[in-house]
Amino acid sequence: MPPGERHQVWYPELVARLRADWRPDLSWDAMVALRDQLQEDLERFRAQRGIVPAVFHCPHCGTVAPAAPPVISVRALLLAVGRFEIDTREVVRRLERAWAAYRVQQGLNLVGSRDGDDRSAHHHVKG
Repeated sequence: MPPGERHQVWYPELVARLRADWRPDLSWDAMVALRDQLQEDLERFRAQRGIVPAVFHCPHCGTVAPAAPPVISVRALLLAVGRFEIDTREVVRRLERAWAAYRVQQGLNLVGSRDGDDRSAHHHVKG
């Protein structure tokens, strides 16, 4: 796997679910619910397969700790729709821009929840 692509791994089962459940006319609530389902599947697959988060070495103090586990953001879901040719790049671009505007307007984090929501712990996720 090329460097920097560790966070871009999609299990075939996740792609299959995304293909089965994807519609470009999903409401934002339905899109967030699909993201939640994919995240639950990802966590279950990793647990079943004994996959643990990578180890993080702090360059400043040398502390070793497990890195944060992967989190699927709504944007990552949209990019996967394009990456796996589930929908056209034009649809993905349009939805990606619309999601960015909606997210700011509604005060949502990257996984589609508000601060204080149980999913908001993953607000540090890029994507």
